[in-house]
Amino acid sequence: MTIFLTDIEALIYVGIIAISLYTVNRIISYLLYRSTRIPIGRKNKINFVLKLISIFVIIFFTIEGFPLFTEIPEEYTAIITGAISTALAFATSEIFSNFIAGILLWIVDPIDIGDLVKIKDHKGVVKSITLTKVVIETFDRIIVEISNSDVISSIVLNYTIKLKSRRKFFHFRRQIRSPQDNSNARLDIDEYSEEERKMEENEIKEFFNQFSENGQSVVYSFTFKMRFPYERFRIKIDKVTKLCSEYKEIFGYTPSFHVIDFHNEIVVKCRILTLNENKLLNYQAQFAEDIYKIILAQNDF
Repeated sequence: MTIFLTDIEALIYVGIIAISLYTVNRIISYLLYRSTRIPIGRKNKINFVLKLISIFVIIFFTIEGFPLFTEIPEEYTAIITGAISTALAFATSEIFSNFIAGILLWIVDPIDIGDLVKIKDHKGVVKSITLTKVVIETFDRIIVEISNSDVISSIVLNYTIKLKSRRKFFHFRRQIRSPQDNSNARLDIDEYSEEERKMEENEIKEFFNQFSENGQSVVYSFTFKMRFPYERFRIKIDKVTKLCSEYKEIFGYTPSFHVIDFHNEIVVKCRILTLNENKLLNYQAQFAEDIYKIILAQNDF
């Protein structure tokens, strides 16, 4: 016994159901996008679950709704089913693997929309996560689509700090500071005095106030390495320190840096903190270029 009396009736109703589900998904996605109270991670999960439910509903009404499926002789059912299953297995093997990988991504939840990540040598902001792929916008303003199976099999670096507590300044400061900050191993400070400590504390408080006023739950932390020559290293670092102060107006927080290795050159890791991922997309490359110009400069005196 099928749900609908005729195949035409079933086709009409399945079409109406599919269009309705598509419309509902679009409306809910738009409302979630406009909402500022729901965290990005929860929005992504709601969209994912809605899409899953919609697919299962359409499959159910398609199989149970068409009388045509009940009129096929039983002796041919096994042959047709086997042929269709084999064809679908070859045609949809990659799609199915991406679909399963998408479910694993949803369960593990390593990334969310808006996160700043590195996947398969692509660094950028996650723009969307679907049942089969992840879309990111790179620092070069290139849209890259990565299949969910590739995401699962790759090393994913997430530069987004997801704060567990948003209300208390003490927790905020502890979660955004790097180990080098906590040990005061900073290249831009010759002698870590009480005055320097107070200035840094005030800057973190200003950053926390911006964070609270925006109602955010994440901070974007991005790092990159630069190689400095030993010659006139201290002079070049002083210039980089001045440059970082200028970029505070752009990123909302003064970039920092520290030595991570040295051999024939000194390797310095630079760290940017910001509340706006677009600031990184727009200005990180220019910031790195300005540092590179200081490294190459010959007239340091």
